Amino acid sequence: MVESRRLRWIGPGVVALGAVGFIASTTLAAGTRPWTPRACAGPPSARIEAARGAGPPSLADLPATPWYRLDPLLDHAGALAGRRLAVGLDGGQVTRISELPAESFAAGPFGRTILVGSDDGRSSDLSVFDVATGCAWAVGRDPAVIRRATIDPTGTSIYEMRVDRVSRADLGIWVRPMDGLGEARRVLAPIAPDKRFGRTYSTEFTWDLVADRLAIQSCGEAACRVRIVAPGPASALTLDAPDLGLLIGLDGDSVVTYGACRGFPCPIVSTDVQRGGRRVLAEAAGPAVVVRADDGIRLVHEQETATGRVLRSILLDGSVPLDLGPLPDGLELHATSSRTDAATRIPAGWVLLAPDGRMPADRSAHRPQIRHIPDGITVTLDEAAR
Repeated sequence: MVESRRLRWIGPGVVALGAVGFIASTTLAAGTRPWTPRACAGPPSARIEAARGAGPPSLADLPATPWYRLDPLLDHAGALAGRRLAVGLDGGQVTRISELPAESFAAGPFGRTILVGSDDGRSSDLSVFDVATGCAWAVGRDPAVIRRATIDPTGTSIYEMRVDRVSRADLGIWVRPMDGLGEARRVLAPIAPDKRFGRTYSTEFTWDLVADRLAIQSCGEAACRVRIVAPGPASALTLDAPDLGLLIGLDGDSVVTYGACRGFPCPIVSTDVQRGGRRVLAEAAGPAVVVRADDGIRLVHEQETATGRVLRSILLDGSVPLDLGPLPDGLELHATSSRTDAATRIPAGWVLLAPDGRMPADRSAHRPQIRHIPDGITVTLDEAAR
């Protein structure tokens, strides 16, 4: 068994623009600078436009496509003292770094923005960072603890998962308007306790690759449940098989997850949430991602072989398997944000290979690459962004 080298769950939380502020890191690497985003100007419609578009960019869009990564900051006793947020553009040389409270999170990218949240012990705040223009704006505050949040593909609504501040009891899923002109309302009740899954430790959001449906995954120590909701009246399809684990991607009724395992390698399966059928896509896989390609939606994953790590790909119906070649030393597949606490957007038909599977916060000796499906052509990210 090859154990995962990353923290499986990185605790949630949030940062308020203005109320909490940002403390610039005192250990900035070369090419970085402290970042305190200025307040964005313009009407709410301009902000919505900045956050619109969760789909893949083109190669020509890479220079303006944002990325983020969160890293834990530990005190002298090894306890979590805060989080280090690094953001940048795929085609840029400048990394902006801030230090956030311990209970914080980031999500995205959404258009050219990153959604960031923090909790000061009294209230939770949500802010949107426009990475391309270097500004930010506050979008919401609540006395409950906002554990996770996401922006819908239209850029008009924010979905939140909340817990009670005192008891930490699940308060359900809420939605608020992106322009801040209306009140948040609950659209999904708390997930019911189920002894098959044990205590729920985390909740993550994933948008459907081809529709405006949202997958909400709630995980225990190893097994996870997925609820799928669409805009409109509150209703949800639920996938609650206790032998399924972390969500990788959603394509219509096909939900792609790991098995309920504690480390790599792990099987990957596709489940039809309507009919209940299941298909094994990989028997023993490592980091994985579901992507658009010319011939359909594909799973791409790492696999250990006798000669080293390689990339494999397969359509979600189990057909047309591909060998995408070996992985370079020092680079890993950029997988789901829930596993890596990092994300960017890559053009359809490409996957990102990066140091530790995440965009480097400094000028790493191992330059990120993108690899094309199905031919395996590989170029460095900075070359592709020129």
